[in-house]
Parts: sequence; structure tokens; C-alpha cells
Amino acid sequence: MNLKDYQYFKKLSELKNFSETANFFGVSQPTITYSLKRLEESYGISLVERKSFANSLTLTYAGKQVLQHVNRILLEDHLITDDIARIKREKVIMGWPPIITNYLIPKVFDRLRDADLLNAIMPVPDSSSQLLAKLKRGDIDLSLLGTTMMPQEDQLEYQLIKEHHFKFIASDKRDVSQIHSIADLFNEDFISLDEGSVHNLVLERLIEHYNVYPHTLFQTSDYKLMLNLVKADKGVSFVTETAIQGISGIQEIKLDTVQLPSFYILFIYRHSMVGNETLAKLIHIFKNI
Repeated sequence: MNLKDYQYFKKLSELKNFSETANFFGVSQPTITYSLKRLEESYGISLVERKSFANSLTLTYAGKQVLQHVNRILLEDHLITDDIARIKREKVIMGWPPIITNYLIPKVFDRLRDADLLNAIMPVPDSSSQLLAKLKRGDIDLSLLGTTMMPQEDQLEYQLIKEHHFKFIASDKRDVSQIHSIADLFNEDFISLDEGSVHNLVLERLIEHYNVYPHTLFQTSDYKLMLNLVKADKGVSFVTETAIQGISGIQEIKLDTVQLPSFYILFIYRHSMVGNETLAKLIHIFKNI
């Protein structure tokens, strides 16, 4: 079996049309038909159910099962290319989520400098959810990550660096003595981080669980801007304690009746990745913070 047959089948499963699949690859429609026939003959079972209209189809149960494996095979083929490119470039592309990067990198800066690694890292700033997706696709080599749940994917290795907690925060100038419940809190002007952040996901769970809605005054992707607005007493907010380490002018609003998940700071990479000396040094440093 060749990879081209798998590529044709994957795209056919997405477009559900022989002609559109052929057009996508710039080949004739019989090329796609014969490719599918080879797969079906190889596995001894029909993989698609052809419809009577518009040259369309749906996958059979066998087709859906084959597609699961095809996706993994094509991903591994893609990762081979990316890993060889990484070895050739002698630099490591590393995911740096902003809050975690500002918390961790100062702690390991001297060790990275002493190991001559500062210039070996090509940082990619993004949210943890986006960096995890990029890591799985092979777009980055390894990453720092913030999450409320440990990854379950077999292809990933991770090291727990720190367990932090989420906190409701306000300016230390604000009187919070009358805030006793999450309903009281959400009546305050609320400044939140945007929808791409883990903070927003946790906040949505709180909204659903307690059936209350924050009075959102302002939303931003810049956590430093959020902290500055809170310090200036423009509103209250919700953030992991990672972001407020060493920050003055901010107080925690404690709500004993509200259960908040832990925030796990991870160092994560694909376990199939064979590293050079540079990668080995990086992994050693971040695994031993």
C-alpha cells in the first residue's frame, strides 16, 4: 500500500465526492476510483457506500475504522519530515504561552545561558490550547503548557513543573468585604481574558455550574493589560496565580463556597522524538526546575 492511496482516501472521506477529490489532487476521477478499489481489495471489505446523486458517498463502518488508522499513518509521515527538518536546523521550536513563560523563563534563564541554549530556542508564543495542537501536528518540537487536565494522548510525554491555583482578584484599593458569593462577585465590573485562554474555559464552567453571569466590562488577550486594569481598580478578574507572582497592588477575593480546579504547568513533548544534544539539555533543564 502506498501513502498516495491513503491521502486520496482521507480527502475522499472529507469531500465525499470523487470528482472534487480528483480536482483537489489534479488527477483524473478514475485515479481516485482505482485507488479506492486497491484499498478495498487489500482489506477485503467495502469502505464506502456510494449514493445515487451527485457522485457522492458515505463511509461504511469499515471505512471509518480504516480512516482512524490512515489519519495516524499520515500524521506520522508528516512528523518524520518535521523531525528530520528539526535535526537539520539544529534549533528547537518551543511553545511559550505568555503567562507561563513570564513565570518560568526567569527561573531557568541562567541555566539556559550557561548551557549556551538561549540562541538554540525558536520561541512560538501562543495560548496553551493552540500550542498543544501545534505540538501534535509537529509544528513545534516541545512546549510549556498550562492546563486543568493532564494530557491523555499516548504520543505525548510531559513533566509536571508546578501546580498552581486559579484566583479571583481585585485592586488592593477596592473594598471586597461585601463579596461573599460568586453572584456578588459577578455583579462587579469584570475584566476577563479572551475566549482562547484556559481561564475563559474555566470561567464558562463556573457560569454553567452556578448559573450566574459576570458583568463583563472588558475582554482582552493581553494578561498584562488585564492586570494593569485590575491594579488601577477598573474591575475584578479571574486568573491563575502564575500570573500574579510578585505583582503588587492586587488582592485575592476569597470565596470559600466556590470550587476551582488546579492549574498544572507542564513541560511537554512527543515521546517518539529522538533528540540531539541541544534537545537533551533543554529537556533536562525544564524537567528539573
